[in-house]
Amino acid sequence: MSYSTLSDRQVPLRTALDHDQAQYRLWLMCVYAVVVGTLTFNFALAFANTNAFRISESYVILSEMGLLSAALFLIILSRNSMLFLLLFLYFSYVALVLALRPELDLKAIRDFLIPIVFYFIGKRFKRIEDADRLVWISTVIVLSVAFFEYFFLDLYTRMVSIFDYYVARGTLTADANFVEGSNLFVSSTRIGGRNFLAFLGDVRASSVFLEPVTMGNFGAFLCLWALFRSGMKHRALMFLAAFTAVILPDARFGMFVCIALIAAAAAGLFLPRITWWSLPVLILFALGIYGGWNTELNWTDDLGGRLLHASQLLQEVTPEILFGVAANVPFLADNGFAYSLAQIGVVGLLGLWTCYVFAPYEDQRAIQFKALAATYIALLMTISNSFYSIKLAALFWIAAGAADAMRSRRPASRGLNQIYRGKSPA
Repeated sequence: MSYSTLSDRQVPLRTALDHDQAQYRLWLMCVYAVVVGTLTFNFALAFANTNAFRISESYVILSEMGLLSAALFLIILSRNSMLFLLLFLYFSYVALVLALRPELDLKAIRDFLIPIVFYFIGKRFKRIEDADRLVWISTVIVLSVAFFEYFFLDLYTRMVSIFDYYVARGTLTADANFVEGSNLFVSSTRIGGRNFLAFLGDVRASSVFLEPVTMGNFGAFLCLWALFRSGMKHRALMFLAAFTAVILPDARFGMFVCIALIAAAAAGLFLPRITWWSLPVLILFALGIYGGWNTELNWTDDLGGRLLHASQLLQEVTPEILFGVAANVPFLADNGFAYSLAQIGVVGLLGLWTCYVFAPYEDQRAIQFKALAATYIALLMTISNSFYSIKLAALFWIAAGAADAMRSRRPASRGLNQIYRGKSPA
């Protein structure tokens, strides 16, 4: 083969590669924009409610629907047959469950559609560094707003009245604020004093999340990503960002999750996947046994008290709630496991969890991420349903998909290298 003939063949090959790369970059920028939107839309609505027009619950619902629809559009373009099959099975199952209920609850569809859609978006990432960049962008946004909130609190609350926003959207009532004159979320002031670095004061930063619990969960996620991404540039800064995102909201549970993640990062290198699949199930049984044996009725606002309250909520799970067909469901949001059973039933919940844990992966280190993810999800679900919030779940599930799509760094074949250098392979 002559050199000129080979060069002629290289031109369309390079043109096609450049076109594909340009398309991928555009798609990636759209994904980044959607994720930033999931992080900040509540903040934007609160700003609008304070300075422009009154917000209602419909604005929140429409914002979430718009972001989720945009994400679904971005992944449907990939024409992934596995995605279509999973969506078909998911919607068929949910339709069956909802048909057995006396009233339609669209939130059940939304809660579990978020993991499916954003996980498959992450699976389309060509390089794990693209996920790194998204995590860094999110970190810069969250910490920038958090520092502004902390250092310029009076100006911040004049611009964004968080309490009024939650009243406007119907989440809180006007008399629910037990800190007189505060425009922050009800839990944004630590009445008994901080658990960490008391000199920082009693205000708990919440950044774009508007409430400190999700801010602490975000810090724990940053710790998870830093533990997993051993080869990431500026990894030490990610650990520092995680520590900052836990300390600013005085997130004691977030700190506990970080400690548990450190243990899971080591164990995830040698324990099989069935161990991590079983972890939420074991915690669920342990909570149930604890609630059955404990005779205390009142609980306090600490880790032990929250565990007691979560175990008590499990006692509310009836056979109808277990299979997701209950007509009247009590308040279960303070126990993510009980809430999940009420929303989708044990069959759907175990099915989706099994699909994730045993999903195929490209690099062996993806097992470590699954170990970290199982620990993170199981602990968060123990005391709340906050993990279903799109403002953090979107970023998490993209990271989960990217971890499964991550490929080992292997040298390109000799023949391919020679072609790109303009030589014919031997």
